[in-house]
Amino acid sequence: MSLVSVLSGRSRSGRRAHPSTDGPQPRGITRWNTAMVLVPTLILLILGWHRRWISDDGLIFTRTVRQILAGHGPVFNVGERAEASTSTLWQWILVLASWITQMDVGRLAVHLGLLCTAAGYALALHTTRRLHTRIAGTIPLVPLGVIALLALPPVWDFATSGLETGLTTLWTAGCWWLLVRLPHDPRARVAYGLAFLAGLGPMVRPDLAIATLGFLVALAVVRRPRLLHTMALLGTAFTVPLLYEIFRMGYYGVLLPLPAVTKEASAADWSRGWNYVRDLTDPYHLWIPFVVLLAVVVGRSVPRLRDPAGASARLRAIDRAGWARITVYAVPVLCGLAMLLYVVRVGGDFMHARMLLPGLFMLLLPILLVPANRLAIPAATVLIGWATVCAITFRVPYEGIGPRGIADERAFYVGALKVANPVTAYSYVANYPRFPAAANAARADHTHVIVYPWYDGFYVTALDPNLPAPVATVWANLGMNGANTPLDGVSVDILGLAYPLAAHVELTTRGRPGHEKQIDIAWIFAQYASPDAVLPPGIDPIRVKAARYALTCGDANRGKLKELQDSVHEPMSWSRFKKNFTGAFDRTSFRFPTNPVTAAKEICGIDVLSKDVLPKDNPNR
Repeated sequence: MSLVSVLSGRSRSGRRAHPSTDGPQPRGITRWNTAMVLVPTLILLILGWHRRWISDDGLIFTRTVRQILAGHGPVFNVGERAEASTSTLWQWILVLASWITQMDVGRLAVHLGLLCTAAGYALALHTTRRLHTRIAGTIPLVPLGVIALLALPPVWDFATSGLETGLTTLWTAGCWWLLVRLPHDPRARVAYGLAFLAGLGPMVRPDLAIATLGFLVALAVVRRPRLLHTMALLGTAFTVPLLYEIFRMGYYGVLLPLPAVTKEASAADWSRGWNYVRDLTDPYHLWIPFVVLLAVVVGRSVPRLRDPAGASARLRAIDRAGWARITVYAVPVLCGLAMLLYVVRVGGDFMHARMLLPGLFMLLLPILLVPANRLAIPAATVLIGWATVCAITFRVPYEGIGPRGIADERAFYVGALKVANPVTAYSYVANYPRFPAAANAARADHTHVIVYPWYDGFYVTALDPNLPAPVATVWANLGMNGANTPLDGVSVDILGLAYPLAAHVELTTRGRPGHEKQIDIAWIFAQYASPDAVLPPGIDPIRVKAARYALTCGDANRGKLKELQDSVHEPMSWSRFKKNFTGAFDRTSFRFPTNPVTAAKEICGIDVLSKDVLPKDNPNR
């Protein structure tokens, strides 16, 4: 029997292909299939707990959460509205959980991430079991896709990490669960539940908008709602994300989280993206499970070639219910492929495998488990053999950061910190090389200073007396720096993930993913240092003066840099909200040269190098 006839729910004679699974099933098969859900989930829990950690990027979330709980609002630094958290929903879940439990935010993010990951796998496996038992009846199931996932060390690493990966897994599994129920449960709450949950995708991660679109298309195909019902479903899906987007535009003044702006998420770099894929596939010889899984899918899906006319007739005979089942199978596969393609297009990421894992999980949902037959059982045997070798032996061929700028992030920090399971900010602040000295300087009795690292030490420079912050600290590792800097201080991010000025500099050359924009340090001293301060060695005073002028010059038409600063620094009011909202489109696309001299000439029309000093009307001279 071909998969087409199975999906349509009918045999060649037109009768139901398999009995309903609503009645009692043989006890042994039920127990076996339940074990196929519980055992992989337990394995993931054990491996994830063994590799538990919080990444430096995970610590970025914790500072914003602490700012919210302290009453300062969803900001990274007080007095500067910047959305440093890529996952809006994860940020607010941590806020709620921290408020309830009063736990250390970093430790809470690790534990909650592991629970979300395990719950996501359990729900996805249960849903796939339900899908196959509805169609194939009471036959036992064997694990396939889930073996390919559990064998990968990055899956263990990002079961925690303090990032939103666990929430992404749970969100994906929840949408999958509702999608599988959709053809068999006519109740409106299932359709509206899927619409609402799918609509939250961009708030889990902006790139999950791809999956959101796919699930909503599947909802339309399966239910075929009338116009009013369609409008109601769309309203259910997009009301919360739309309201938050209005808030984002008015409060932050841009259309996207700041990391998406600084990483230029709309730019394409196919070559680097393909290298990112190979960084995952080559070390673990992923062609082996891919070939095995593809063989199983093809063997179950392709109609018999000896009867092309019969296959064509069966295709024409598929009814609405049959197309609904085909949609259920096809949508996660297509969404997974589209998500993987998007990651390749934008050039991948700097963390080994991280951005590919959600797409792989989505792609394999329909075949996490498959009915046992003469093709699936030997395939599972091959996969178990590969998985055993992969889990024990296969690793990336580099330590820490590889030659392409991609990092085995957990291994890098575990090696640098000399801590097996760094789950708190203290692990980073106390143990990261060179950081303790700068951290102690920031925590010492210095008042109104900039702490700036320099080779093996640091410099302390007086802050602008007009700034209320007691200290401003500069460090490339934003998470640990933000964890150490007081909440009323300024943690400066030269990469732009939490620093609006750095996020909007021009991207001139491609380099390490996520680390390509490093703003000229002169801008930081222009914005934060006292005009009379003695600058550290290596800081060009001409560039600092040019940057000061560029930050304040220009009228309403030419002063885009000043307007950018006003959008994040002016006290929030209804007038400021409206200005931010109406200018969000232009502001999101605005870029300026990182060289302050070039920027002053481009934005202000002043060639600083042609003058001995800046013009007398410069208020920041």
